[in-house]
Amino acid sequence: MLPEVRVVGDRGAPLGFCAIRHDELDQLFVAPEGRGAGIAAALVADAEARLAAHGVETAWLICAIGNHRAARFYEKCGWHLAATAVHRLSTIAGPFDLEAWRYEKRLVP
Repeated sequence: MLPEVRVVGDRGAPLGFCAIRHDELDQLFVAPEGRGAGIAAALVADAEARLAAHGVETAWLICAIGNHRAARFYEKCGWHLAATAVHRLSTIAGPFDLEAWRYEKRLVP
């Protein structure tokens, strides 16, 4: 997965990262000390550009139900709530089913 990860911050002290997988914005994290600096928006824009470059027309992501702060952020970035769905996650203890909000965004090539 490492080729599809982008990290912001100094070596050994990352402020945030974002990973894509297939047609999904798979992971996004910004450390508290990096919040409010535009890092999340830059990482999402980069992820969208990389997904579009891979030929993805509609990207998706999952957001924990009730995480209204993240949902507002995704909506501000042009993503829309498409559904509430169960996503099967892989964990070291085996599969875990998580009901979450599914956001989607049509990408421009």
